[in-house]
Amino acid sequence: MSEQMNNEQRRAVMHLEGPMMVLAGPGSGKTFVITRRIRNMVQCGIAPESILVITFTKAAAVEMQERFESLMDGNVTGVTFGTFHGIYFSFLKKSLGYSASDIVTEKEKKQFIKEALSSYPAVNADDFTMTYLLDSFSKIKNDGITPEMYESPCRLVDKEAFEKIYYDYARIMHIAGKVDFDDMVLKCRQLFVENPDILEMWRRRFKYILIDEFQDINPMQYEVVKMLAAPLNNLFIVGDDDQSIYGFRGSCPQIMLDFPKAFKGAESVLLKYNYRSTPEVVNTACSLIGHNKNRFKKTLMAANKGKGGVNVLSFKDKQAETEGVINLVKAGLKFVEADDIALIFRTNSSAGVYAKALSEAGIHFSMKEKIKNIFDGTMAKDLMAVLAYANGKKTRENLLRFMNKPVRYIRRCDIEEEKYADQNNSDRDDPDRIYSDSRGYGVVKTYLQDKRHDTDLLMRILYSTDIKEYVKKNVKELLYHLNTLCGMHPFAGMNYIRKVMGYEVFMIKENEKRGITKNETINELDEITVSAKNTDNYIHWLETIEEYEESLKNAQSEESKDGVQLMTMHGSKGLEYRMVIIPDLNEGNIPSKKCEKPAELEEERRVFYVAMTRAKEKLFLCHLEKNREKRITPSRFLKEIK
Repeated sequence: MSEQMNNEQRRAVMHLEGPMMVLAGPGSGKTFVITRRIRNMVQCGIAPESILVITFTKAAAVEMQERFESLMDGNVTGVTFGTFHGIYFSFLKKSLGYSASDIVTEKEKKQFIKEALSSYPAVNADDFTMTYLLDSFSKIKNDGITPEMYESPCRLVDKEAFEKIYYDYARIMHIAGKVDFDDMVLKCRQLFVENPDILEMWRRRFKYILIDEFQDINPMQYEVVKMLAAPLNNLFIVGDDDQSIYGFRGSCPQIMLDFPKAFKGAESVLLKYNYRSTPEVVNTACSLIGHNKNRFKKTLMAANKGKGGVNVLSFKDKQAETEGVINLVKAGLKFVEADDIALIFRTNSSAGVYAKALSEAGIHFSMKEKIKNIFDGTMAKDLMAVLAYANGKKTRENLLRFMNKPVRYIRRCDIEEEKYADQNNSDRDDPDRIYSDSRGYGVVKTYLQDKRHDTDLLMRILYSTDIKEYVKKNVKELLYHLNTLCGMHPFAGMNYIRKVMGYEVFMIKENEKRGITKNETINELDEITVSAKNTDNYIHWLETIEEYEESLKNAQSEESKDGVQLMTMHGSKGLEYRMVIIPDLNEGNIPSKKCEKPAELEEERRVFYVAMTRAKEKLFLCHLEKNREKRITPSRFLKEIK
């Protein structure tokens, strides 16, 4: 963008005293406005040391500072740039003597939550539960409420245990002398409330406060900002309520919507010109977001009159969509650089299919976020363990993964190596006696007589004298299944494990306890299964997994920035690409099936709006007609765009 400003930008840049709200639509030049306003303030005689600029990420703060200093040719220093947590922690450091060593690490967080959970054996201490608890605790702190007041969207832990674990975790953190990022905000608020003299000192230091991405602020961050800004209220906020997409982290768009009420007489300006996208992209996105009720009404216009369009594409099933997306990418690469093409997904679990397809097509790609490797998941590891065991890798580790999925009542102690070290082996001479059951798993006799299976821990259970007969019966059935799987094509093998061995039904029930829906479980199992469809055999399948994991590793490395860009809708915020492809735009994915309340639906619409407005020229919106032979409907959001 040139130095020339439009009228709305000029109004924002020239503003000096009192509160102002700048509504900055996508691609409207908000960073341009903030840096020019700081320059104008300094040129008007305001001391740089009295100016505080707050952003939400360290990268944004660094970029803002670099752009300002470049604008001033490095001749002006003293303006403070930082994140909410960074700025608030600096208050604690200077006033209470905190140091970086007091900040809890992710590793320590896990240790502390495990310690808190040790008193509650009825609660699973797995990664899923621990992440759920830590995220919930963060939401409680950001909202400034107590655990008793918290309404969980997914009651993974009963209310009484949840409250006790919260306080136990807080106590463990306190004893260790640690604080997390949420604590920094709460302790800063407490510092200002209990020490008016310290608050006044910081008020005198920072008389002018600018906040970027204000729509993402949470209640406790806002409380501290209001205290710091009073009574002068030289508070300059920039943001877009239509791009508030971090409700799950505690951000509250209502704070921005209520800003004119909270600060009477506050000036307001709308940066209505989009300098990023073509008119069709801008108009389509505005048509969508206009369906939200709780927002500032605004009309945005494309300053860029270039050619480009929005295309809605329908595919008969997932395989067709994947092939279609890869073909779009190939076509785009003839006109656009690879790093100017983005595939944007609702969640990172959807990206694995396309990462694998790009890898197989020999198209280099890069990922902004760490995208879930489908083969690192519990279910993939379970399926791979069954096939590995059936194909000769009869380790205790593999057996432990699947022996009770579904439940077969095999105990861990039943497969201890030491248990069978000195056991009498006389039964080995009479395998017919062991297999005289009425179900006729006669094929297992061959399995036993083959000397390659002498070390099979499952076989040893059948010789043991202290194993219940019903358990032995279950083991015989499992051995029959494993023998059937031996040498089977992995695609057929996984379907056999899922349907015949009962794994799918078992995992649907297990995952539902964790708030994972039946469809989510089946979709993940389908993705794992399909990965083997076009392979020659079990060994070839393992090789393709290895190649895929290597491509993921390379795409996620710090050095890898080139190639087609893969990211989530949340991760795409603030970025722009000449060509954007958004797959899987079906009901249940966007909006999410977990979306029930009107406010949640509006946030889902904002998430989609953010993804759409990343496109500069070409935007492709894709949806499926069927999923596993079952008809599914396009996202309602596709019906809302003109």
